[in-house]
Amino acid sequence: MATIWLTIASPTTEAVVNPLLAACDDHFVPDEIHLLTNPGLDHVTPSLVSLLEDVVATYDTTATVDTHRLEAETDYGAIASFFVDSIATGTTDDTVAIDITPGRKFMSAIAFQAGLKHGADHVFYLHLQSTAYGRCYPDIPRTNVDLVDFTEVV
Repeated sequence: MATIWLTIASPTTEAVVNPLLAACDDHFVPDEIHLLTNPGLDHVTPSLVSLLEDVVATYDTTATVDTHRLEAETDYGAIASFFVDSIATGTTDDTVAIDITPGRKFMSAIAFQAGLKHGADHVFYLHLQSTAYGRCYPDIPRTNVDLVDFTEVV
């Protein structure tokens, strides 16, 4: 039984790491993380992988972080395949969550649709009530942050 986190790389580290921290605080600690990246993010991908591993380690779990690199940022079919295939390869005992917080809008839209249409257990979005508190999750008052699960909303 695997707990799987699917997310999109971003040059804004907090957009990738903060939702995972919020999910872990909410007792969703993955042991597999799949990070979708593209050529424009090659310079940040290694540090993102390291940070994602560190976050999960904080919760006494070891996560395997796999990167899936697009050949072009706008390869819409490959973006869709990343999410659909990742959901499909899971077993019925696996729990799959998609984080639509980071990435370009079209990537998030594709991830959102794939998650709802193909049966992801969670489609998360980290909503910040205010940007006045900085950008690191631990520094944001919990009253100003909300981890939304769209599988419960839609």
